[in-house]
Amino acid sequence: MPRQARIDAAGQVYHVMSRGIERRKIFLDDEDCADFCERMSVWLKKTGGRCLAWCLMPNHFHFLLLRGERPISELMHRVMTGYAVHFNLRHCRAGHLFQNRYKAIVCDLEGYLVEAAAYIHLNPLRAKLVGSLAELEDFEWCGHNCAVTGDTDELLDREALLSHFGGEEGVAMANYMDKLIEKSAAPWPCDLSGGGLLRSYGGGNEVLRALRAGEKVFSDQRILGGSDFVESILRAQEAQMALPKKTCAEVMESVVLTSGISRADIVRRTRERVPARARAVYCHLAREEAGCSVSALSRELGITESAVSKLALRGRLLVKTGKQAAVQTAAE
Repeated sequence: MPRQARIDAAGQVYHVMSRGIERRKIFLDDEDCADFCERMSVWLKKTGGRCLAWCLMPNHFHFLLLRGERPISELMHRVMTGYAVHFNLRHCRAGHLFQNRYKAIVCDLEGYLVEAAAYIHLNPLRAKLVGSLAELEDFEWCGHNCAVTGDTDELLDREALLSHFGGEEGVAMANYMDKLIEKSAAPWPCDLSGGGLLRSYGGGNEVLRALRAGEKVFSDQRILGGSDFVESILRAQEAQMALPKKTCAEVMESVVLTSGISRADIVRRTRERVPARARAVYCHLAREEAGCSVSALSRELGITESAVSKLALRGRLLVKTGKQAAVQTAAE
């Protein structure tokens, strides 16, 4: 069965996770962990995302991320690709580091976010990397330390996390700790590792209850939430996909008309400033407006996929700051 497309919904919260290939370790020491965290911090800022919970384990990681102005896929691609290259160089290895694609589960803010945050922050305790909740406060590679102590954390948005536990800071912190105490004493909830019917409803008995009551039941493996939430996300996704998209050729024509730079000069490899800016704007708009893949742009422009990604990022900054107008001005 072909894999489903990722759900990209602005303003939604995602439980993002990935593990090492063949369950091998992806963090061998503190330097690896620090490098991954630094990359995540940088790209959270660049993409406008926010982190509500996080944890690095020896062979996998968990993040609870609020999607910013840029897609979660862009954030994770940048972080994971850069980290894998650095990891392989540092440890003299070759080949894939991560197993398959990372998982990104859309989480309903109502009821599921606090459960997911507790699930993520309790991972070191569950894996016996620490022996108690008190020891968890000293575990460096988890957002719990920042949540409890208020110490600086380049990743965790502490205020945003606690806002979902209600009341002023003291009340929210008490509720947060109560949730962790409750969950640490209960059987490990494997139901928060993905979406789908059983996980969203809390088990088979709840699904049967809903069906017997004549309720409409909506579910999706990419979404963790109640039926109404799942339905709303799927309908929004369908509406987004139904919007007409330009072709890459139409985007190129638009850039040519706007900039006054010929297509031949845009695709030609050159360091001249004006054509280079037009090429950057084209890469960005082709990705955004036409959904053109990085590999397709790489073939069209005769450059590496990494170069395409860098050009698209530069083009986005040019468009965002209005500097793409300078392309046209300089060409006249």
